[in-house]
Amino acid sequence: MARPTVDQVRRRELIQATMTAIHRAGLADPTVAAICKYAGLASVSIVNHYFKSKQDLLECTMRELAGDFLGEVALRAGSTHTPMDRVFAVIDANFAPSQCTPEAVSSWLWFWSRTPSCSVFADIEHATHHHIITELKRGLTELLPAKEVGDAAESLMALMYGMWLRFALNPQILDVEAARRITRHNFLLRLQAAAAKSMPAA
Repeated sequence: MARPTVDQVRRRELIQATMTAIHRAGLADPTVAAICKYAGLASVSIVNHYFKSKQDLLECTMRELAGDFLGEVALRAGSTHTPMDRVFAVIDANFAPSQCTPEAVSSWLWFWSRTPSCSVFADIEHATHHHIITELKRGLTELLPAKEVGDAAESLMALMYGMWLRFALNPQILDVEAARRITRHNFLLRLQAAAAKSMPAA
């Protein structure tokens, strides 16, 4: 495996610094000065050496977030052997350590809040959501009646997103294991309800 170039390392550092700046700024826009500060750079002009603009840096940061998330899903889903394990893999990926740092949670919330006004952010979010929903449906299709698969996938996503929103609003309640357990339990309850409905009446 080839070692990353100096430019690749520096770009990654700036992206990580952008996430830190977003986290520290709350819902305000992060400044280039703050990003450079967290990257350990003295001059703001160096950002333009690695990115076309501040907007380009922000777009690359969201792509990096989405790529890391999809990587977590692929890592777990790729080694599953049963439909239930595939669904669990997606749930576990949502609450993977890399996805639940304060910086990652704050950054996702910041980008989500800007998707109505930025087509690039909206496209990245839509593609990410579509990919995760597709992964969930692959498992759910073999576990639930066809007419329930879409609703089940969307409800799981809504629950996981809701957990993330709670984390962002109050980092003190960040309990990843509890979020994972609650989401899995909700999924199992849906399976039980579907099984009960399919049983012939006595």
